[in-house]
Amino acid sequence: MRTAASVAALCLLSGLTCALSAEQGAHDHQKMHVDRVSSDDPSIKVTINPEARVSVMLAGALPPPARCGVTTDLTVKIVNQGFVTARLKAELVGDRPAGVILDFHPEPLRGIPEEFLKLHITLMKPGPTDLTIAFRAENEIPELGGRDRIHFLIRCI
Repeated sequence: MRTAASVAALCLLSGLTCALSAEQGAHDHQKMHVDRVSSDDPSIKVTINPEARVSVMLAGALPPPARCGVTTDLTVKIVNQGFVTARLKAELVGDRPAGVILDFHPEPLRGIPEEFLKLHITLMKPGPTDLTIAFRAENEIPELGGRDRIHFLIRCI
């Protein structure tokens, strides 16, 4: 009986040590990921949760200003937790500035955990342009909390 209690205590102590070590490793991994952000990282990250709700955030640096009338490509990383295979839509919302062309007509998503797409923006007027872009899966209702939108300034020269 005494041996059984000793073995049980040893197993619990070993499990606790492993859990603490894994938690510390996860924190170190997250910190390491933040330190390795480069200009090649996607500018926008779209997450589709298991209920097909879309949330979006700026994930990396925006590209440098292009010449007016020339298309700027933004890389969009899609984290697809819901295995959605519908087409992802993007549209300008709010105050739509004149002289902005948004082109985002990708093929339907493949349902894999991560995909990378391109969002094409063409500005016709020089100077800063204030954009709000909303993303949603085709045939899904917009997110009421505004998590489906991204807001940023972009300019052309």
